[in-house]
Amino acid sequence: MFIPNHLHLLVKGEIKISTTSTEELNVWLTELVHRVGMEVLNGPHSVYCDHEGNEGITGTVVLSTSHASIHIWDAPDPKQFQFDIYSCKSFSPESVLTHIDERFDLVGCTWQLIDRNGDKFVVVAEG
Repeated sequence: MFIPNHLHLLVKGEIKISTTSTEELNVWLTELVHRVGMEVLNGPHSVYCDHEGNEGITGTVVLSTSHASIHIWDAPDPKQFQFDIYSCKSFSPESVLTHIDERFDLVGCTWQLIDRNGDKFVVVAEG
């Protein structure tokens, strides 16, 4: 029987490599889902925004256990990103960070893993 474990990982940081390809980002999101042992329920869906000052790509994927999303601003140097994954299935923040680094060459980041199981949100790990 599946027992939910409500975990939410929030990451923001800088990367050396970006993409403007929605297809590439969709492949990366699908690989991420498999890497953390989850299942795609819908998507992924990605779109590039060319609005001045907000140039970048956003991708989302619906998991059978919730969702993951990323936005990469490609104008700054280094590029900036925000990422989150929320799931009722346990996962390793390190595996997510490694997946980000392998594709986008992580310069640095801050992150929090939030336990959303009780009445209050609890930060259980950060880096």
